[in-house]
Amino acid sequence: MEFQLALQFLTKVPVAAARTVDNRVMARSMAYFSFVGLLIGGAAAGLYYLLSLELSSTVAILGAIIFTIFATGNLHGDGLMDTADGIFSGRSRDRMLEIMKDSRVGSHGVMAGVLVVLLRFVLLGELDSTSVMMALVLAPVLGRWAQVYGAARYTYVRTSGGIGSFTDHVGWRELALNSVVALIVGLLLLKLSGLILLGVAAAGAMLFFEFIKGKLGGITGDTLGAANESIEILTLLVIVLLASFSL
Repeated sequence: MEFQLALQFLTKVPVAAARTVDNRVMARSMAYFSFVGLLIGGAAAGLYYLLSLELSSTVAILGAIIFTIFATGNLHGDGLMDTADGIFSGRSRDRMLEIMKDSRVGSHGVMAGVLVVLLRFVLLGELDSTSVMMALVLAPVLGRWAQVYGAARYTYVRTSGGIGSFTDHVGWRELALNSVVALIVGLLLLKLSGLILLGVAAAGAMLFFEFIKGKLGGITGDTLGAANESIEILTLLVIVLLASFSL
């Protein structure tokens, strides 16, 4: 059931999971977040491979990016845009939280969303086909790991509840299981270079959430989505740098 909940929460895959569950059960489902990220990344890499057989790598990359957006319902992109609108509004903490809860997207959010898609497209375009497929797998794995790290280590700040309120029950079990998945995938695909990638991604997640804590006092569901997108871009950047150093 916990895996089904994670799949239902993170993707648009039609699964038979309960619509209403206890917060503790939902929190335990976060143990599977990186594994679901692996499934999403594997599907995107497979689509890229199939498209690249008949089309240019550029078109195949675009197809893979579009697939991930639709497969996840742009869940994390929405969180990124809401976070950008709030954090960069220059308002008080309470006002930032209000802005982030608004369903409308402002100029900061639009710019953040556009930049993330462009960065993903450009960075993947810097890689050869094999590296593109590895990057498409690794990025969603580490992005979901970052969400679990934030949920396990930081306090949920909305006193009125919200979609991410269950994160108060996320702990070391969930973080450890996601870390094992990230470590195995990183080592299998990049060997020892995977340790560098994992280290940078972990440092990036720590810095990101400390920044968010300084602004809001803790996390929200939106900031977890923003962390996912940010760490995915950082992952792609590190893979591009590792590939350039290996030449």
